[in-house]
Amino acid sequence: MAHPSRRAPLFAVVAFALAAAIASIAARVVQHRERARSHDELVRHTPAIGRAGYVGSAACAPCHPAAHATWAATYHRTMTQRAGPDSVLAPFDGRTLSGPGGPHRPLRRGDEFWAELPDPEDKLARAAAGLPIEHVPTVMRRVVMTTGAHHMQVYWVESPRDRRLHAFPSAWLTDEQAWVPVESTLLRPPQGDVVYTWNRACVPCHAVAGQPRIDEAGVDTRVAELGIACESCHGPGRAHVDARRSPLARYASHLSPGPDPSIVHPARLDHRRSAELCGQCHGVARFPDEDAWLARGDQFRPGEPLAPHRQLVRHPAREAQPWLDAVLDEDPEYLAGRMWSDGHVRVTGREYTALLETPCFQRGELSCLSCHQLHGADPDDQLNAAAGGDVACTSCHVLPDIQAHTRHPVGSVSCYDCHMPRTTYGLLKAIRSHVIDSPDLATTLATGRPDACSLCHVDRPLAWTAGHLRAWYGQPEPELDGDQRTVAAAVLWAISGDAGQRALAADALGRGGDAGPDWRAPILAHLLADPYDAVRQIAARGLRELPAAVGVAVDPLAPAEVRDATAAAILTCWRDGPRPAPDPARLVDDAGDHDMATLRALAGRRDDRPIDLKE
Repeated sequence: MAHPSRRAPLFAVVAFALAAAIASIAARVVQHRERARSHDELVRHTPAIGRAGYVGSAACAPCHPAAHATWAATYHRTMTQRAGPDSVLAPFDGRTLSGPGGPHRPLRRGDEFWAELPDPEDKLARAAAGLPIEHVPTVMRRVVMTTGAHHMQVYWVESPRDRRLHAFPSAWLTDEQAWVPVESTLLRPPQGDVVYTWNRACVPCHAVAGQPRIDEAGVDTRVAELGIACESCHGPGRAHVDARRSPLARYASHLSPGPDPSIVHPARLDHRRSAELCGQCHGVARFPDEDAWLARGDQFRPGEPLAPHRQLVRHPAREAQPWLDAVLDEDPEYLAGRMWSDGHVRVTGREYTALLETPCFQRGELSCLSCHQLHGADPDDQLNAAAGGDVACTSCHVLPDIQAHTRHPVGSVSCYDCHMPRTTYGLLKAIRSHVIDSPDLATTLATGRPDACSLCHVDRPLAWTAGHLRAWYGQPEPELDGDQRTVAAAVLWAISGDAGQRALAADALGRGGDAGPDWRAPILAHLLADPYDAVRQIAARGLRELPAAVGVAVDPLAPAEVRDATAAAILTCWRDGPRPAPDPARLVDDAGDHDMATLRALAGRRDDRPIDLKE
């Protein structure tokens, strides 16, 4: 028997261990309750999940693991997410950010993300009452949802009243790894202090089967699922899941030769119906009954005709749509913010409308699925294997001698470069047009839409392009003015074009160039003084790739005097480096210096008409 004096330390050790275990369990219980409380608050302030007939993507995974996994790797899935450590990309580190609406701060508390910002509810109330938006109190609001993950991410803060969501004033650019004001990501004149709300503008395309549910009582938005998920393309899955709960039913379905009537398979639809799956979001369209949509949400189901559920907007140059007159009376710039004057779409996210204008769709069977697939493709553009080269085109357009057709060395250009040039704008870059056509300088001069040749050969004037199109393809040579005959078209658009042209030209100049001393740095440095934040950011991205900007901090959103000093420093570095040969097309004068006189003359003719592109 152990001596009592020896048992006492043993009891103490046991008691201490027991107390520690109890304390640990208690801490875990408290931690679990706190996580549950935090999650419940998150759910209460974000759109409610679930609609009749829908089951959510998680229900698809057990039977379709590969399809589910490849979809999960796409940016469609991450389009809209509840905010958390796995979804928030930006550093919520407490730094103070600035913007048109005043200073604001992103902060993190454990697994929660918060924002200190001027009260968006107060701003909206003041605007509704016709009062100036000033002396707005600062509030602390939780960030409860994110939009985007590919090029940028926008954050949405809770409302203390209901499920309405307001944008945090700054967005995170994923490539630049930088915070910028949300306003600065848009190509439009400065709007000042703007409050963006998710529930009306974003819900149609950033979630599955969204219902805004906005009325005088408040906002109680509901979605079948956040992000673009399985049922966006395959339709509501409840009937499909219920019919296959039995293993025998599943085996019978596999053995059946016909299509499954309980679910939509996009690849089995004809080219028009399959394209409409994308068109429900990627089109210029309006809801025929706005009030019904706000109350009950979108009633379109995959496989159905889209037209009864959307007023698909086409330019009057393409099709007469009498109902469009009322839209233009309310918003005269509705078309200009979305299309070129001949009906070509000029903003990203509206590719279905562009497809409608394409002869390959109108007279053939081209669809979105001809080039894109949601399962197993590169998440960047979701192009299928055949669309990575010219096969998507040459499978129909047989060219025995492609070099004779293009007049370029084999492999130096693709079909896309000439027939789908980067004349669409969005997300702070130029994107390929989805209206497939051929270079035509008469159209370029009539619409202002840059031609494919000039966006590729950025140092050649329109006269050079006109001569080649006449010699190679018999195209009539249009009448050109002096600058169009001597100065590179990309340079003309970058300096004297409208804001949309300047953005596209800045992107082309950032991509373009050839071997030998660089000539583009002075042109792009000039664009650091552009009045549009978006144009300056595109120019800065191109500048950072050039030798003249190495070691120079390029901040396109800095105050004007800082940007002027940056441009001067870049020009000095450029002059200290190898000079290109004199060339008026490149604005390089006879001394090999930058031709400032011509640049100033062109800048004096800059087209300052307001441009507001509705991407």
